Amino acid sequence: MEEGGGRREKIPVVPRKRGTYRLPPPFSLLPSGNFPSHMPLAPFRYAERRPSDALLPWFITWLEFEVREGAPAVHHVPPDGCTSIMVAVAGPDRGMALVTGPWLEPLAVPVTPGTRYLGIRLRPGSARSVLGVPPHELVNRSSPAEPMLGPLADVLIGALVDTVDIDSAAAAMEGVFTAQIPHYLQPDPLADRAVTRLMESRGELAIALLAKELRTSERTLLRRFKQATGITPKQFARVRRLLAAAWQVVDGAGSWSEIAATTGYADQPHLHHDFVDLTGLRPEAFGARVRSTEHDQVRP
Repeated sequence: MEEGGGRREKIPVVPRKRGTYRLPPPFSLLPSGNFPSHMPLAPFRYAERRPSDALLPWFITWLEFEVREGAPAVHHVPPDGCTSIMVAVAGPDRGMALVTGPWLEPLAVPVTPGTRYLGIRLRPGSARSVLGVPPHELVNRSSPAEPMLGPLADVLIGALVDTVDIDSAAAAMEGVFTAQIPHYLQPDPLADRAVTRLMESRGELAIALLAKELRTSERTLLRRFKQATGITPKQFARVRRLLAAAWQVVDGAGSWSEIAATTGYADQPHLHHDFVDLTGLRPEAFGARVRSTEHDQVRP
């Protein structure tokens, strides 16, 4: 059942297919150490800032991604189960805004030194309210933001295009979206609680136990979760489990078999399979890519 504001015209989308896309990427919540002043600048820089409490029902984080000299030509974007709004504020695509949904397959994005992206990571379950489209239409797709955001797309681009750092950009995004709160519906409470528990458990909580904890049936949980987020609880849990493993890969925490055991994988081959299947890279290569990024206030 459609809620709030009626139906909108179906949005144009980039076709579903594996491969390389020229799109601002929805970067993951992965850490890396600081780079000492005597070392060359890292080829990538990624920063996050937390939205105000009033916006947390719909938004997880404001983000910035910068591509520097020496960066590889292609960036492999790991999935996080979220929808993001990305705005290019420097580089060849300056002034372009896209919405990219939750990806459940590898996404490789060409990047050019000198480009800078600012973005908004939506909380799973809020895309219908914020963007006005059924969430399943966003899965494994990236689309122009204007058909979904309407005039707000130009407002957002105008507010961000001349910002100089993540703090000024975060303040601008805070202002733009705080003004929209009266127009937003609250997320489905059942799906929202499920999102919280799967994130807290790093994807390790069994769906049957989750349904029991939420005092509902697995069938009802599946229906309402997918209606709210566009993906199933099992798919979301798989993504969050991969991110938990990725943290340990980056931190060099133990052997591959130890990482698999502590993040809910049946064994090491299953860990490797998920890395390749969801990121297009083996864990070793993925860890090396993430360690080449300077991070600022990035949260797990």
